Amino acid sequence: EWLKAKADEEKALAPVEKVSEWQKKVSKLPILSDRFNIGVNVLQVQYLNNEADGTPGTSDNRLFIRRAELIAWGKVNDYFPRWHMLADFGALSNIGRSSGLNSIAVSGIAADNNQILREAYVDVVPALSLQPYLDKIRIGQYRIPVGIEGSTSSGLIDFVNRNLITQASGAAIGGVTGAAGTLTSTIDFIPERDIYIDFKSKPFEQLELDLGIMNGNGINGPGTSLDNNSQKDFMGRARIKPRKDLFFSMGTIQGESTNLNSRNGGRGKGNYDRYIADFQWKPEMIPGLWLQGEWAWGHDAPPAVSAAADSVTTGRGEFRRAWYVYGKYLIQSGFLKDWELLARHEQFDPSSNV
Repeated sequence: EWLKAKADEEKALAPVEKVSEWQKKVSKLPILSDRFNIGVNVLQVQYLNNEADGTPGTSDNRLFIRRAELIAWGKVNDYFPRWHMLADFGALSNIGRSSGLNSIAVSGIAADNNQILREAYVDVVPALSLQPYLDKIRIGQYRIPVGIEGSTSSGLIDFVNRNLITQASGAAIGGVTGAAGTLTSTIDFIPERDIYIDFKSKPFEQLELDLGIMNGNGINGPGTSLDNNSQKDFMGRARIKPRKDLFFSMGTIQGESTNLNSRNGGRGKGNYDRYIADFQWKPEMIPGLWLQGEWAWGHDAPPAVSAAADSVTTGRGEFRRAWYVYGKYLIQSGFLKDWELLARHEQFDPSSNV
């Protein structure tokens, strides 16, 4: 606003050529040309109170920094319309707890995956003439474009925790032991972030397509398990928009797991998959109303016989299901204007075998 006022003032007082010269100088400033932007993506403090009985000294009642994300982004030119980096300075605050399940549920990270840099990618437009059929290619580490919550920025999700299919940890569920009943992996494949190449297409206004290849080991981190999964995984999503206020999507991740130096270890060697169907409806006739839901399911290879070997095990692999629905309403008028009411129900079955 100040720059516009300054320009109007100088335009009224100065000759046209002077104003033109000033505008050329201003246009080169990165913040005005959208070449560089920086800001806080999200800052969240969370209190967790777990009423379940546990081992003395391992209480899960605590107050902590859930997310503290700093984001930077910009544009180079029409062929590189966006670069993006995101760092989470709250990522280290949840390391060191004994429960692998809580490490996933609360922070999405484990002790061997504690880097601050969470996202870094660049969008490339190979040829402007190919748009929108080949709209752009995204290369780097970012949210996997499958599902809604997993691919939505933390600054935009409505609830602090996401609904993701992943592995449980700890003792056998329901007292059942054996390969089919014991879920002991400390961290499994989390379909949230990964390093990938994604081809994006918008052949027409009502359809968006994503097709890509990724490591399948989750996001980058130090140690021997740094993206050593030689079997690359495939991902894809089709999103249909029959109306401006409604869309449906179907997405999948297909891959092969290996227990050798792999971040997604514990399953043994074998194929795994993830499927997610979702919808989002913001009815135009009811301003402020938002309805959303996802249904996800997937298979994993059986747990490995030995964590130190890339082994194939007999027995049934795990089949997991998760779903949620929620609605929210942004109050449009009155003394509660701009307050939002939300309600959600979700369910997760970590193993259909028990």
